[in-house]
Formats: sequence, C-alpha cells, structure tokens
Amino acid sequence: MQGPAPPEVYRALESRFSEALESARTLLRQPSVSATGEGVAECAEMVRSMLADIGCKTRLWSKGGHPLVVGELDVGAPVTLVEYEMYDVQPVGDLAAWKAPPFAAEIHDVPSVGRSIIARGSTNSKGALANHVFTWKTIRDVDEMPVNLRILAEGEEEISSANFIQYVRTHRRELKADGAIANDYSEDLRGVPTIYLGVKGCLYLTIWSRGNPTVGGPMESEIHSSNAVWIASPVWHLVQALGTLVDEDQRPAIDGIWDDVRRPTSADLAMVKRLALKFDPKVWLREDRTARFKYDLPKEKLLLKYLFEPTVNICGIHSGYVDHGGTKTVLPHEAYAKVDIRLVKDMTVAGTLRKLRAHLAKRGFADLRIEVHGPYGPARTDPNSWIAGAAIEAVKAHSKEPEVWPSSGGTMPAFVFDEYLHIPWVASGLGHGARAHAPNEYASIDGMRRFMAGEASLVFAASRAAVRRRK
Repeated sequence: MQGPAPPEVYRALESRFSEALESARTLLRQPSVSATGEGVAECAEMVRSMLADIGCKTRLWSKGGHPLVVGELDVGAPVTLVEYEMYDVQPVGDLAAWKAPPFAAEIHDVPSVGRSIIARGSTNSKGALANHVFTWKTIRDVDEMPVNLRILAEGEEEISSANFIQYVRTHRRELKADGAIANDYSEDLRGVPTIYLGVKGCLYLTIWSRGNPTVGGPMESEIHSSNAVWIASPVWHLVQALGTLVDEDQRPAIDGIWDDVRRPTSADLAMVKRLALKFDPKVWLREDRTARFKYDLPKEKLLLKYLFEPTVNICGIHSGYVDHGGTKTVLPHEAYAKVDIRLVKDMTVAGTLRKLRAHLAKRGFADLRIEVHGPYGPARTDPNSWIAGAAIEAVKAHSKEPEVWPSSGGTMPAFVFDEYLHIPWVASGLGHGARAHAPNEYASIDGMRRFMAGEASLVFAASRAAVRRRK
C-alpha cells in the first residue's frame, strides 16, 4: 500500500502477523484485574519486559496501588510523543455468561464480525497495547523509528488512574513532548473508524445509607422486616435520595449542576452537523445490544446530548438479602450505591461534589456518607491541532473516512495532557472490538491487522506533521 510509512514496514507487519497475534494472546492470558489485584503485578512485569525488548529504558513506578510501567525510547528524532496505554482490566463478572474462559484468549467466530479473540481486555485495552508494542518493534527491525516515545502503561485506569496522574504531575520535565496518543480499536460494525478529540470527566462515588440516631433505622445489623411498620429503612432512605438526582427523563437534577456546563461553540455545532451525516444510530444500538434510545430525537440532537451533556448514573445498589431464590424477610441496617457523574467542560470535580452534598442536605439526606474514588475532569483537543491532522491523514491512508468526534461519552485521564503537559492529544485507531466491561469482550483478528498498519502510518505521519508545524 501507499502510506506514510515505508512499504517495507507494512510488508513486515503483514508477514509477521501470526507472531503479533500470539503476542496479543499471551498478554491477554495474564489476568490483571485492578479492582481485586488479581495478576496485576505479574502483568506489569510482563509489559515492562515487552517494552525492554524493543529497546526502551523501563521502570515500574508507584506511590502505593498498582504500578505504572514507564518506557522511554529515545532514537534522536526531532519529534516526541507520549503514548498512553493501560494494562488493567475490569472484573470478569458472571462466568456463566461467557462463551469462552475470559483469560484463555480463545479464537471464535463472532456474528457480523468474523474470527475474533474473546478475552477480558481484548478491546479494553490490552489487545491494542500488545499491537502497539509489536508495531514499534517491527518498525525498529526494518527501518528507523521516526519519533521518540514516552510510554506510560497504567494499571489503574479502571479504578482511578492515581499513579498515572501523580506521575505526570510530578514528571513534567521528563515528559516534555510534542503531542500524545491514546489509541484503541475504534471501527464500528460498518468498519468506520472514529477519531476522538475529547473525553468527559468522571466523579465516581459510593453513597452509603446507614441506620443512625438522626433519621432512624437499625444501626448494628439487619432486623426482622415486620419492624418496617415503625422502624425507618436505610434502604428506602438511599433510594429516595438517589431519586432526587435525576428528573423524569433521567437527566441530572442536582441543584446548580447545569450552571457550569459549557454550551457547544459554533465550531462544535458545525462538527456535529458533519458527524450526523455519517452517524448511524442503529449500528450504535446494535453494538450495545440495546433496543432504543431514551429520547426520540433526530441524529444531530442525539449527538449533542451524548457529547455535551453530563450524566448521573447508578452503576449498582447493594443491601440486605440479594441471593437468588428463597426468601429472607429482613430490614437491612445499611445500603450503598455506586454512582458515576460524567463531567463536561467547564464542570469541575470539586464544584460538582460540593453541589451534590448541598443538594442532598437541603432535602434531608445530609446523613448519607459519600466516598470519592479517583475523580478527574474532562479534556478537549483543538480540532485544528497538528496531531488531529496527522491522525486523519493516517486513517485516510488506509482508504477509510473517519468520523471526527469532538468528544467521547467515555472517560480517561486525558486531562493531564491539557493541564500538566500542555500538549495536544488524540484517540483513534483502526480495527474493531466491542463488549468492553461485559461478558464475551472481543477484538477482531482482521481488525488487529488493520490497527497495526494504521499505527505505523500514524507515527510516520505524526513525525512529519510535527516538524511542519515548527517551520
């Protein structure tokens, strides 16, 4: 093919693909569940060794928690990129719901997709991590790496990114760079890739309701449910509090939360208008195995909500007797909910948390205890930045026309590139995977092949684009 990378790079990636596939499967077989710690230390060392094998200076860094894997590849190039990676994964959930063991990295046919690796972390995001490393190794074997790399592979993305954020904040000089890349498989079921220029922030909370002298309820243990006639329920107290956080359409209703939401600019609106021409809501719903959106709106208005509005979501509620089958009549003494609030520009973690506490106190829920888990704010990249242009060039070199999204509805700690390093960043990538965080997570094998070719194109396109902007 004709692309930004030398032809021998593409040929080598193709001829070595079976080796690359096994490299990805090996990494996926190693558990790395950050919520429980299962296999995390072993996986961190595996990733460190992979980076050392391609010539990186490597180390593990942490201030408690799970280590950040740091790799430095300095080839004397005029351009330096920070490469964001993650090696941790979500818990596997219900094993019975998986059609293959989640850490076996078996290959199966996925309907409408083809042969794919089914494994926890295959699409989010250890598959891409392994593909990245193999791509860089191949480039170094057959040509010269066109950029210097500062590789940061974290083991806490799913639980807070605490070490990653701390490292970037305290190592700004070592991380001086021209731009940053955070790439995964981004093609949808149509084969259309996405380039993301932003992410939402996330305030993740555990909200506890316990029996106490102020509002009542059992304080030491569950009691017989016949007492519900005259003893208050901490569970109902929590449910009633949660019900005040959204309106009848499940839009955020926390007092003052909309005051800090930045309205889309004229440039944002123009980008959404272009995006709506290609966006297929039916494909989105099919990938998420969902019947319908909660709003009956035209595509453009749906996208505006997705991209520029905050959310308040209940991830889970736990209390009392929850076993399947049987009965146990109890009045629980405590209950808790896991809640995430997605933040958009110009919302802040501190401001949103302050408004939440005031909202609850005003309605008689001041006794609820709120635990905060590793929050961080939103981030945006200028669509006219040089790195966005390089990403678009790299995708188009593979005969793909990307959808350029001003933001993702998801979250990653990209704010560090904005606030600490002051560099533009982009998230893109060819290839397809889906069912992240769910049973039967998968990554397309043919998609991995495209992903690696696209990554080779991107580093070569970025090397030229960064140099051009300096002239």
